[in-house]
Amino acid sequence: MMGTILWILQTILCIKFISVAYTHGLRRENTEMQLAKQKLGTPAQPLLMLVALVTFLGGLSLVLPAVSGSLSWLVPWAAALLAGMLLLSIGFHIATRESPKVWVSLILFALAAFVAYGRWLIAPL
Repeated sequence: MMGTILWILQTILCIKFISVAYTHGLRRENTEMQLAKQKLGTPAQPLLMLVALVTFLGGLSLVLPAVSGSLSWLVPWAAALLAGMLLLSIGFHIATRESPKVWVSLILFALAAFVAYGRWLIAPL
């Protein structure tokens, strides 16, 4: 039962992080993203590309190793690293006064931390 719940959460997080990679790295016409870049200043574009790369690879690492049957130890590490990145995201969104995004990041942090804990201790792959 717990394994199924973790799989569902891993899939949801994978989809969400891949969509975050798209919005932070590839989509340029978004007005909201342009405002966020202005708040960040000069390092905005390289930072957003780094976030996009990390979230894309992290999202894939939540599902692909377990599906392929190899490198399954990578899943809890990916979830833990994504949870850490979400903590940084929460700090960033608080600093830029983007309150709705703080709540989204908090929820995603809780889910990623639960997947990391679950795959390490409750239902390892």
